[in-house]
Amino acid sequence: MKWISDLIDLIFPRHCYVCGEILSRQEQDICLDCLYKLPKIEKIHLDEIEKVFWGKFDIASATSYIYYRKESPYNRLLHKMKYDNRPEIGRRLAMMAAEQLSKEGFFDGIDAIVPLPLSKKKKRQRGYNQCDYIAEGLSQISGIPVVKDCVVRTKANESQTHKTRDERWKNAEGIFSLANPEPIEGKHILLIDDILTTGATLTSCAMAIQQTCHCKISIFTLAYTYNKL
Repeated sequence: MKWISDLIDLIFPRHCYVCGEILSRQEQDICLDCLYKLPKIEKIHLDEIEKVFWGKFDIASATSYIYYRKESPYNRLLHKMKYDNRPEIGRRLAMMAAEQLSKEGFFDGIDAIVPLPLSKKKKRQRGYNQCDYIAEGLSQISGIPVVKDCVVRTKANESQTHKTRDERWKNAEGIFSLANPEPIEGKHILLIDDILTTGATLTSCAMAIQQTCHCKISIFTLAYTYNKL
């Protein structure tokens, strides 16, 4: 009932994760003003994202939705999604991204969406894989099915956070294995991660897939780190 919802909002007001202002009943996670100012990546800058992977594996295309800048208040959204049990933020942002990408024809020819897997240990600790939610958001708008468990993490590597560029590449070596190639064999897949920095983790996963499976790979991440390591 509306009056119950209004009473709950009065007693326990919800706040925008970006600016801290109280949200209206129609707003979710982020206020309309902050939503309007979302640091979206302009189409003319997307080549720099694809260049991250050039010469590393056979990539079809790559894109990200927003910039991840050091000290940006928008980082709170991604932190909440990843570490504070709010994975639905990833789904909602992915749906917004998918609306835009659909108009640009980005999904044309893509057969399956594959979220980057977490290690069993990390998923058990966190309770979810945020990439699953991002993949589901993209799928909901594009209609492309999500394929899970075709690739797995074989090592519970350390977090990439606070590591240098060289340390990130070394830390991501050999941590993935293709468990079930059948759902993606001969397909064009969209590999999903939350934040792109050096591309080490995504490259490791893509290489593990293409070593034993004939498929085309494109990349989508919610955010792209603007300030390089």
